[in-house]
Order: sequence, then structure tokens, then C-alpha cells
Amino acid sequence: MSIHVNQLTKRYGNFTALDDISLSIDDGELVALLGPSGCGKTTLLRSIAGMEFADSGSILLEGRDMTFEPIRHRQVGFVFQHYALFNHMSVFENVAYGLRVKPRAQRPPEAEIRRRVHELLDLVQLDWLARRFPPQLSGGQRQRIALARALAVEPRYLLLDEPFGALDANVRKELRGWLRRLHEELHVTSLFVTHDQEEAMEVASRIVVMNHGRIEQLGTPAEIYDTPRTPFVSTFIGNVNVFRGCVRNGAFHSGSWRLPLPRTLDTLHLAEQNAYIRPHDIEILRGPAADWQVSIRHVQPMGSRYHLEAVPVADASGGPGPETESGRITIELTRQAFKALALDVGHRVGLRIHHVHWFHGAATPQQPIDIPAPA
Repeated sequence: MSIHVNQLTKRYGNFTALDDISLSIDDGELVALLGPSGCGKTTLLRSIAGMEFADSGSILLEGRDMTFEPIRHRQVGFVFQHYALFNHMSVFENVAYGLRVKPRAQRPPEAEIRRRVHELLDLVQLDWLARRFPPQLSGGQRQRIALARALAVEPRYLLLDEPFGALDANVRKELRGWLRRLHEELHVTSLFVTHDQEEAMEVASRIVVMNHGRIEQLGTPAEIYDTPRTPFVSTFIGNVNVFRGCVRNGAFHSGSWRLPLPRTLDTLHLAEQNAYIRPHDIEILRGPAADWQVSIRHVQPMGSRYHLEAVPVADASGGPGPETESGRITIELTRQAFKALALDVGHRVGLRIHHVHWFHGAATPQQPIDIPAPA
């Protein structure tokens, strides 16, 4: 069941929550709406659900214009961040609620309601809690009950508003994998809101990155991370070092540092240009074949990887190092690479840059630029 959003705009007074949004979601997809607080992702989700009505634009569900239809006509299941369960009802009755309140002509027989509820509780692996009440459950269990309730009415579309936002980190991680496996089994067209980039990257088949009421980029997790199309996407998804400088004479210059560019960019001259470099696209070298020299100031083990912070070292003429937003350069190494280099705080090492992202009309923002090795 497809979802098509066409030029949707929604304002609250002088504030524009959605600014000419267009989006298509294919049948059976699991798509994440990702962005900072206030970017419009929940407003978009509620508009698709029929809880909000846009000022202009249209929403088509399976080709039917549902822009101003109420939620009861849209065949959506909605899961809230804070569960919205009825504490005075048992788990069983919470899941059965949507079926029991259907008009008499549409309401299934009692035996069918009981069969469907137990089937859903078994699906979310909580049938053994059917007689308990929500206050007796953990946060993760309550969220799974909320999902079962949303699925009870057999929705064509499943919409989730930060479904794991109220849970601790370990439970969030467990439920992310569980939701992905559940979706693979049910294949319901699903859209979920999150501000957690790791959550979006792990669960979704495609990600919609939003900012200030607009879509910055839509793509697979790999496309979003490897080929960001705007500076915002590059800095919001994952970690990145932002170097300020200029491009001239076939090289990027930041302070006294010079980074050679590929021959295809030799004629490029930009008075102001930022270079966006991922921490894992920086290699640490002990020998002379390095682009830049730094001094390591901080080392932090992060499980299978090491997170390092370094500061530039002045060149032989005493020229200033590159200008970065934080004043430091972040580097990520595998545990094996870190141990092989025997690094520690205070060590002076060379850096070799492998990939750079640019965001300017003269250099395509869709692909990272490979930096040639020194001759």
C-alpha cells in the first residue's frame, strides 16, 4: 500500500512546520523520518495519519486522495511514544479495544476477536501477559503491547511516533532488531519518526532526513551516509570533521595545510570552501608520506573502535594549522589498527586523507572525492 505526499505545507501561525514536502513510499517499505527536534517529522506523520490537516498539498493512500479524510477512514495503525495504553484494562482488552469499538456491522464475532488478540500477543511474544495490566509491565513490554493494539485492526499502514524514545538504551537496541524482523514477517507499509540516527540506520530500508520543515535527502542508509547531498546531512548523520579554507592551484588550503586534489579539479578556484572529512577516512601514518602532522590529545576506547582527538602541528615555517569548527580533528581507528600503531596521548603522527565531501556547484555533492596518494 503506497503513500504519496505532494507539496504538503502546514503552518502554525508564523511557524512553518512543513514547507512544500513531497514524498513517495512504496508498498511494504519501512521508512524512517529522521531529523532534529522541531524539523516537522511528527507533523508529517500525523498529517499522513489524519490527526493533522495541511494548509495545502495532498496525501494519497494507494492512489486515493485522503488529504482531508479523518483517521478512521485511512486504515492506519498508530503507535505513540508513550504507549497510550489504558491502565484500567488488561493487556488482552487493550489489544482488543480497536476491534470492540468498531461499528456493529463491522465488528468481528467475539470468538474471532479472541483468536486475533491471542495471535497478536503471540506474535509480539507476550501472550503469557494477557491478564496483566499495563502498570505491571516493563517499558519494552508496554511498547510491544501498543504495537499489537495498532496491528489488531489489520491496518494497511503502520505509523510510529518515536516508538522507542521513552526506553533505555539496551531495550531500544533489542526492540529495534525485533521491529525489523516483525516488519519482514508482516510486510506492512510502515513509517516511523526518530531523532536517533543509529536507530534509523539500523531499522529502515530508506531514510528521509528533514530539517526546518523540508526534506534534505531521501535514500538508503548507505546513500545517506556515504553520499550526503547537503552540509546538514553530512554533519547530522555520523561524525565529520569540517575544515574551513579555500581551493586554488589544484589543492585545498586550510591555514598552512595543503591537500592535493584530483586532476579533474585542478582548475577549480573557490575563495571559500569547506571540506567535510569522516573520522574513518583519515589514516594515521608513522612515516613521511602524510598529508598533515598532528599531536594526539585524547584517546577513547569505543568497543571495537578507538576514538582519537588530535590538534594540528605547525609546519616547518611555523604556519598555522587548519581551521576546524572544534579546533580539534577527530579520528576513528579499528582496535587492530590502534594497537598496531601503539599510539598514546602526546604522540606526533602524520595523517593521510582518503575521501573528502564538497558541497558546491563546481564539484558534485553526490560522491566523495578520492584524494590521490602523494607521489
